[in-house]
Amino acid sequence: MNATINFSKASIMEIENDGHCVVKPVKPENVFHFPEGIIGFGKIKEYVFLLNEKVAPFMFMQTLDNSGLSFVCVETFLLKPDYSIKLPQSYIETLQLEDPRDSLLISLVTVNNDIKKFTANLMSPIVLNMKNSTGIQYVPEASVYPVRFNIWEGMEKLKANEIKVG
Repeated sequence: MNATINFSKASIMEIENDGHCVVKPVKPENVFHFPEGIIGFGKIKEYVFLLNEKVAPFMFMQTLDNSGLSFVCVETFLLKPDYSIKLPQSYIETLQLEDPRDSLLISLVTVNNDIKKFTANLMSPIVLNMKNSTGIQYVPEASVYPVRFNIWEGMEKLKANEIKVG
C-alpha cells in the first residue's frame, strides 16, 4: 500500500554530527522547485539541500519525490573561483532571477571509493534562485568547462596558487 506524502507538512531525516538521524520538518520555503527537473530526472521537481559539517563543503540535494534518491553537490566557485557563465534570458525568466547576487551555482559530484577520483560537473551547473527557491540545470550549447572536473586536482592547484600568491 503506497500512501501519498505531503512533504511540505511531513518531515525529512537530517544527519547529525554524531551519525544519528534526526527527523526535522521541511518548511515550504526550504523546498526548491525545478520546473524542468535535471538531466536524466526531468520528472522530479522538488528538492531540499541537506548540510552536514562532517562532509563540508559537500552537501546533499535530496529529492522529495523519491526518498531514495539524492545527489552530492558542491558550490561551483569553491572549486573554480574564476568560473563564469552567461545565463540565457530564458533561464533567467524561468528562475525569475532579478539580481545575480540572489543566485547560487552548484555542481553535481560523482563520488568514488577513492576521494582523489571525485569529479564535479562544471559543464552543466545547477543555478538556484535563493529568493524564490527555484532551480534549473544550465545546459549550454558549448562549454569550456568539463563534465568531469577532478576535484582533488583542482583543490591541489588552488592550494599551490595560494602559496605562490601568499
